[in-house]
Amino acid sequence: MAQWTSAVGAAQLARQLKAQHDRPAGPNSRRPPAYRALAEGIRLLVLEGRVPVAARLPAERELAVALSVSRTTVAAAYEALRAEGFLESRRGAGSWTAVPAGSPL
Repeated sequence: MAQWTSAVGAAQLARQLKAQHDRPAGPNSRRPPAYRALAEGIRLLVLEGRVPVAARLPAERELAVALSVSRTTVAAAYEALRAEGFLESRRGAGSWTAVPAGSPL
């Protein structure tokens, strides 16, 4: 398990996610659940290089406050990212971004 090399603050991540969310969507696009939209937003920021790989993400509570969502929403998004291989976590040490093995940036 790699150690994180930089950190992304909650306010900074919230601004990046809001800018990404403000992009126009397709005419018949359906809105995914909030946790899925958050996970997709973070994954896209990592894949685009706007959030570096091995960057420590804010704690669930801190990000929930910055985004004005429940902690459960952030926890579910982080869990989805862990399942996809885009996030690694260790209790007490935090969570940091990753890229699944075999996935090009």
